[in-house]
Amino acid sequence: MLEQYKYAFIKGWALFRNSLKYSIPSILTLGTILFLYFAVYTVNSSVAKAVGNVTDSRLIRVFIDDEVDAKEVKAGINRLKIEGETVYFDRAAAKERVLEIAPNAENLKELPEELFPRFFEIKTLSDSDTDTAVVSASEKLSRIDGVTSVESGRKQNEKMQKIKGISGMFVFVLTLLTGLSCVFILFNNIRLSLYKHHRAIMVYTLVGATRQFITLPYVVSSKFEATFAFLFAWLLNKLFTGFAGAYILKDSFFVLTPPGFWHNLFFYVILMTLSALAAIFSVVTFLMKQKSINEI
Repeated sequence: MLEQYKYAFIKGWALFRNSLKYSIPSILTLGTILFLYFAVYTVNSSVAKAVGNVTDSRLIRVFIDDEVDAKEVKAGINRLKIEGETVYFDRAAAKERVLEIAPNAENLKELPEELFPRFFEIKTLSDSDTDTAVVSASEKLSRIDGVTSVESGRKQNEKMQKIKGISGMFVFVLTLLTGLSCVFILFNNIRLSLYKHHRAIMVYTLVGATRQFITLPYVVSSKFEATFAFLFAWLLNKLFTGFAGAYILKDSFFVLTPPGFWHNLFFYVILMTLSALAAIFSVVTFLMKQKSINEI
């Protein structure tokens, strides 16, 4: 059995090496598809992490009217006896706060302070039943004279969860399409190699070679092709995240984080499985059209 797999490995490498000039277009195509998937996955997962950092479910922002005295609103907030820390932001402080937490903050630096509304920021301290506490506090705060609107981290989280759900569905569909594309590319490339070595395969069939004997080298060759495509895509994604972090997002709190080791290993195992299935299906369907093929 060991000799059989050793032969399959050597023969598979020879098949891959001999057909490399014909495989380069499919490797580049497969690598590009995988890179696009990695890029979308990286952006999606990074956005999810950033949303978690920006939206605090215990945070409440109370925006006040331009004409109202902030001290009167503060007195109204104190009367509610909300457990938490209250901080007032005038226009200058509001601008600084926005620059601190907003994506692409550099784009907002040139805006005049007059465009930033005054607000109070309250971080509730209740750890038990936080959602109920925040909702109750938000309703009471909205009734204070001079308050124009009240925003809570809970509401923002609800909106962001919907966005994350939609983006998750998008990534799921993209995963299926990427997997199908990989199988299709590898299947057709193996099929072309089979037609190229048609005469040699016919000789194997005439001497009673099993399907496994013929199939395994092509499975190995397909894995080599998928591995090089994976490395190409991984390198492109590294360059993409590095360039984006150094130039596009350098003035933003938003950080692109490429998949870690375990995520990459998971993707690679899935790709190896798909490459094996594509090769087996391609060879078996090809051999079914031939005559005198013995079963395993």
